[in-house]
Amino acid sequence: MTMLSNVMRSNLMKAGAFALLSVLALHARAQDAAAVADPAVWGPYAKLVGRTFSGEDVSGWPGYASRTRSIQWEVPGQVMVETGVYPNGQELPRMRILPGKNPGDVLFDVPKSPNATGHVVDADTMVFDLPFGYQNVVRVLGPDSYETRTLKEKSGEVKAVAVYRDSNSDAQKARVAELEVKAAADKQAAMLALRAAGVPADPATDAPAENVLAYQEPIRGPHATLQITRGKAWEASACYAAVYINGRWAARLEDAETARFKVPAGKVQIGVASDPQGRGTCRLGQATQTEHETVVAKGESLHVYFIFSNGPKFSEALIAPAAPTAAASSQGAKASAR
Repeated sequence: MTMLSNVMRSNLMKAGAFALLSVLALHARAQDAAAVADPAVWGPYAKLVGRTFSGEDVSGWPGYASRTRSIQWEVPGQVMVETGVYPNGQELPRMRILPGKNPGDVLFDVPKSPNATGHVVDADTMVFDLPFGYQNVVRVLGPDSYETRTLKEKSGEVKAVAVYRDSNSDAQKARVAELEVKAAADKQAAMLALRAAGVPADPATDAPAENVLAYQEPIRGPHATLQITRGKAWEASACYAAVYINGRWAARLEDAETARFKVPAGKVQIGVASDPQGRGTCRLGQATQTEHETVVAKGESLHVYFIFSNGPKFSEALIAPAAPTAAASSQGAKASAR
């Protein structure tokens, strides 16, 4: 009975401690939310604190925009902290933001780096003086976005511009959707241009059956035919090239050899690497694949050609287009009847 009481007492104490921690956490969040940033002290940061933003280059230097920037209270009403991620995935140095010694100045304290001072122009704008005659300007664009720009102080020549949107805003979600559509369109245009250029008309012999390792069996569902050819380099190689399709080792090809495969319709990833069964120098680079992505429709036949020239270089050409659908055939028949 005593042991049971001790267990119950211990559990009650743990529950009480957890409840206290929860209350303290809620109180801290409430303090953060209630902290009011005076625009006269903080300038545009009074509108930005408490949010995380996604960056995008607009003009000028590539990679000027950070991938993300987050501005939060470290000490509500007194100290902010800005963190973020560079385009390459590395974290930005953690930067503490404090009111400066003079009215309208804001101190940016960066570990192991010279501090910077921003000058509040108005509630939406802050200017930083940089070395070598440059300036940085932070300006609020709207309720969910701001921009940064770097320019030459004397001439006013703008060197780079980035825009940051609240990561949870409708504007950012719309921009992400827009960029996805553009990326898909660009990829489609690049693929069509590659196919329009075609493949070299070099002679090639069929690879021996024992070196064709996968994608020979019939496929249920929509499928296509893929022919892969290894071109003949200026100096013939004594090493096989390993060919992978969608991550699966599919063939070992010598110079001027070709093989055909039955693949599911849709996106196809073709990789080329050193031969896993090679010996000596033929095994070098075995784990590193150079990949080429393409798309095949149901019933299509596609020829993908690669040649080693400072690494594999790919080209492709459509051998046979996709078979017309029943609906398209029906429409064509009706048009002919007219």
